[in-house]
Amino acid sequence: MADTITREKETRAIVDFVGDSLRHRKAENNQQPAKIMDVGCGNGYTLEALSSQYPNEIFIGIEKTFELRELAISRFKDAKNISIRDGDIRNSDFSEGVVADILICQRVIINLLNENDQKKALKNIVHTVRKPDTWNSGGTFLFLESFSSSLRKLNEAREEFDLPEINPAHHNLYLQDDFFDIPELKNFMTDASIAPPNFLSTHYFVTRVLHPIFTKNKPVKRNSEFVNFFTYALNENSGDYAPLKLYLFERTGKA
Repeated sequence: MADTITREKETRAIVDFVGDSLRHRKAENNQQPAKIMDVGCGNGYTLEALSSQYPNEIFIGIEKTFELRELAISRFKDAKNISIRDGDIRNSDFSEGVVADILICQRVIINLLNENDQKKALKNIVHTVRKPDTWNSGGTFLFLESFSSSLRKLNEAREEFDLPEINPAHHNLYLQDDFFDIPELKNFMTDASIAPPNFLSTHYFVTRVLHPIFTKNKPVKRNSEFVNFFTYALNENSGDYAPLKLYLFERTGKA
């Protein structure tokens, strides 16, 4: 992730979400270590941030790409509470029977270039997280995925200044707004001040609209002082200009 502000905001939202999920467990007198699964964990960057913050939990990373998986394995070779596994979310048993209490899916489903594969992957992911059983609440999910409607909104803003259209990367298929509208998921009601779905909207408007207006004939410069200033000077969550959105859910008892 070359964009340091996006990376920092994503990581903060994930850490806050896991902390809130753990507080919900303890409120139900569930004192067992939580199984926290990072689907598509890459090189283990997010798992490292989480395991540093919450060292008493159990962490499982799932990564299909061999090179990234090997990096993650190497990163955690001395950690007893972190395991890295090979898995493809298109397979129903990608977790090899492990049932998660908390699951993170960060820019993974959009890497599947077939809508049926995306829907199948969501079903498999949902069924990997525990239902409400002994405890009143089901397991929790954090999804960070990109959506077509917000990209259209961003491109409408760019068109007003004769900026060229932005298209998804060739290896991404963005989701429709109703993608997560399934009976097995309900909104996770958080206690803490966790970022809203459009938490990156202002930053995307600054980096994809304002900054290019003034630098049309110059190479793209990431993490510029212009971007740093306006991202934090403006209201953080204005509009709906970031395709990358944050959704938090709880598993229901429905099949």
